Amino acid sequence: MSEMKSLCYINGKIQSTDDGAIGINDLALQRAYGVFDFGRTYNGKLFHFERNLKRFRNSASEILLEVPDSDEKIREVSDELIEGSDLKTPSIRLLLTGGYSEDLSEPNFIIIAEELPIYSEKIFEGGIAVVTAEYQRELPEIKSINYLNAIRTERLRREKEVFDTLYHSKVGITECPRNNFFAFLGDTLVTPKDHVLHGVTRGVVLELAGDHFSIEERAVGIDEIGSFDEAFTTSTSKRVLPITKIEDSNIGSGAIGERTRKLMNLFDEYTQAY
Repeated sequence: MSEMKSLCYINGKIQSTDDGAIGINDLALQRAYGVFDFGRTYNGKLFHFERNLKRFRNSASEILLEVPDSDEKIREVSDELIEGSDLKTPSIRLLLTGGYSEDLSEPNFIIIAEELPIYSEKIFEGGIAVVTAEYQRELPEIKSINYLNAIRTERLRREKEVFDTLYHSKVGITECPRNNFFAFLGDTLVTPKDHVLHGVTRGVVLELAGDHFSIEERAVGIDEIGSFDEAFTTSTSKRVLPITKIEDSNIGSGAIGERTRKLMNLFDEYTQAY
């Protein structure tokens, strides 16, 4: 087991990811019917994995699927996969598909040990630019496997030569395809509350920020962009990532603000001690 590069667990069986497979009639392939979650490690320990598990179960419940294993079993298997895989920065992907039956009675449950994507430190030192796109995810509070629009808007992102896309809809600014969005208006930290997926990193950042800034979880209008003093995104793999430009407009001075830097430092200190 230890000589395998990466391991997975499919319906009760641990095996090499090279050998792992499900049938082509699965509803995930036929109808994009499934949910997933993604957790990472810090210092070899899964980071607030209980929050991933809670969200995963909620996602499954919302599309009428039942997670077959207990949280205790999932954590035990995840630890075993990490220990048996040869990964520098291990992460865990949980995946529950619709299976082969229209009555959803036999979903396929998969856990995969993966290498965490690592991004250049340059983006954390200089910030990123984003382009806006009008889009509202269906069932935004769940982590669906349907990333059709995220992939479709990749062309726009490349054409604009920016790092990411910021969604907005009639409810205001929502999120990026894989990240939550935050902005500072003076010393007040604002972030969309509804119509978004609540990320694990988002939750931790809000907890850390509460001792230092006023916080407003609310609708954030796209017409407020010109008033932002600072902005950033949060995600599992990108931690706290500063935004210095939205479309053609600099955020604040166009450099990373001191409030964002404070939260970056607070989060990094928190994870180093985790």
